[in-house]
Amino acid sequence: MDELLTTRQVQDLLKVDRITIYRMLQDGRLKGVKIGQQWRFPRANVDRLLTSGTSFETNAAAELTAAFPAHCVQPVQDLFAEVSGLSAVILDLEGAPQTEISNPCDFCRLLWKSERGRAACLTNWREFARQAAEGKNQLTCHAGLNYWVHPVVENSKLVGWFISGGCLQQPVESAQAQQRLVELSRQFEIPLQALQNAFKDIPLIPAEMRTRVNSWPAVAARAVEGILRERTSFIERLQQIANLTQIS
Repeated sequence: MDELLTTRQVQDLLKVDRITIYRMLQDGRLKGVKIGQQWRFPRANVDRLLTSGTSFETNAAAELTAAFPAHCVQPVQDLFAEVSGLSAVILDLEGAPQTEISNPCDFCRLLWKSERGRAACLTNWREFARQAAEGKNQLTCHAGLNYWVHPVVENSKLVGWFISGGCLQQPVESAQAQQRLVELSRQFEIPLQALQNAFKDIPLIPAEMRTRVNSWPAVAARAVEGILRERTSFIERLQQIANLTQIS
């Protein structure tokens, strides 16, 4: 029967703190069993880690800050989209999505279901990020829909863009709209009738609401920034714990 090691013994062998041990348990690098309230670790598993040449020294704060906390931010974004009636997504500085799209209209869903359409949307998001970096806050996508953008800041550092919209600001002339739909149908291999039906339901923002709608992403971005500040505070406390349990 394999020898079982205590958490302290594993810390001594791997030269890491207790928090790193628990993180290794979570990501599967380390195997363990819980006996009562205590963890025990098979000696063979620890020996394999030691002979693999892997460095186990990690910085808990660096690990946590490396990933955008989408699971915390998503509910805020979803609520914003539900209340506003617009779609929303958060992009990183390069235009890669950090959250799932909230409340996309049926027209956008059709484009997203098409492999070519999805690729075009992802390319468009990269272009949105580029334009946002140039100071633009009202954008138009490749399909002709309107969006608004506001920067997301964490610890005085720009980390991304809050994008909302997926709407029209004014009715599109029928002939112009029909031509665009024909082009999109051909380009993305989507049935024209399906696009025509979905186009009729794209949200239309009346002129008297445009100033208000323009300010909404800023409010949502501030809510996201509040979550990021809380995360920073949590990381600092976690690092303090890690420092207290660090093996010299």
